[in-house]
Amino acid sequence: MHESQRYAAIIIDGVLDGNNLDHVFEKILKNADDSVQQSQVKAITYGTLRYMGQSNYLIGKLIKNKIENRVLESLIHVAIYQLTQEAHTDFTVVDQAVRAAKKIDFRKSNLVNAVLRTFLRNKEKLIQGFAGQSESKYNYPLWWVDKMKEQYVEHWEDVLRIGNAHPPMTIRVNKKKITVEKYSDILRSNNINYVLIHGNALIIDTPINVMDVPGFVEGYFSVQDYGAQLASEYLDLEDGHWVLDACAAPGGKTTSILESHDVRLVSLEKNPLRALRIEENLLRLGLQAKVIKEPLGNDNKWWDRQAFDRILLDVPCSASGIVRRHIDIKWLRRPSDFVNYGKSQLELLNNAWPLLKKNGKLLYVTCSVFQEENCDVIAAFCENHKDAIRGDIKFPEHVVSIKNQMLPSKHHDGLYYEILEKN
Repeated sequence: MHESQRYAAIIIDGVLDGNNLDHVFEKILKNADDSVQQSQVKAITYGTLRYMGQSNYLIGKLIKNKIENRVLESLIHVAIYQLTQEAHTDFTVVDQAVRAAKKIDFRKSNLVNAVLRTFLRNKEKLIQGFAGQSESKYNYPLWWVDKMKEQYVEHWEDVLRIGNAHPPMTIRVNKKKITVEKYSDILRSNNINYVLIHGNALIIDTPINVMDVPGFVEGYFSVQDYGAQLASEYLDLEDGHWVLDACAAPGGKTTSILESHDVRLVSLEKNPLRALRIEENLLRLGLQAKVIKEPLGNDNKWWDRQAFDRILLDVPCSASGIVRRHIDIKWLRRPSDFVNYGKSQLELLNNAWPLLKKNGKLLYVTCSVFQEENCDVIAAFCENHKDAIRGDIKFPEHVVSIKNQMLPSKHHDGLYYEILEKN
């Protein structure tokens, strides 16, 4: 286990250095020895980041002087997570952590041993201190907790709690290839339990590798959160519409649109590698769209001047509404990020609006729960575009929401939806 602890510590150090967790995983583990259990490394890393508010508190109580080697400090985070949340014996965790520490910095391995044993001697008393500190109680940075309190007076604790839970595995049945009823029979025949949430959205009771779910290669389904699946409904599509998915990767909403209606669709994605994922998903699902590897800019040289009936603008955002899927987000973000995201989102809205025909509709979407990226952006846009009429978004009864904001829940992520009609 010590190698899994060591790799997890290296990966966490990369995240704390400001890097995306998925990118760090790929970089660190691609050259790892075959003996390294990557699934174990991932589980330890995710767990440690999920509960880092607690380990931050404990390290602050246990260590007076700053640890110069941050990988070694990350290893202590890992060990504390395991000692408080995993079902290992205390001796095993400490022994393995010391072995890992010797490979990181042999001279400081005694420090790791001393810190962890001090924690175990005072464990009960130290853990009691969690309740009085917001960061350790909720496992978010203090500024994040304060922002949630300010913007969601009644729901902030629920949103924080859901963000620390494990996300559901939700799939969208491809009705162009198979009915929900027939695919449900396939799941039952393979002893895979599920719950039908709405339409063609199913939640697998126990998440498993997507390749182990029958019908993936055949294109019978896609993995997509239920909240994200609603986008194709709110676009108010009709067969024959000319549709633009303006920030399309990895293609979940593009393919959802194509499965729901017979439309002509342009899928726009500036990143070539991410655009390739769209093309792969289209091929697997048996769908067709024009994929353009260009940005949505103020000149849009790729555009043939044929105005679109519908535009889906799922803008890059803080991902604060899907933090349980990207647990590194809460430690990567800074308070200034939300204003900066809002500025770029407003710019994308301004760039997309001229591409929409009169009486056409644009659906603005984020996976954020913060108003700087959502209602504030829409208000600023409408102030300068008097031809924009805000439409009504009506969520299904079982969706947890406040006005246009879906709040993260057991069954769906936190997304914001706004429909704008061009007058």
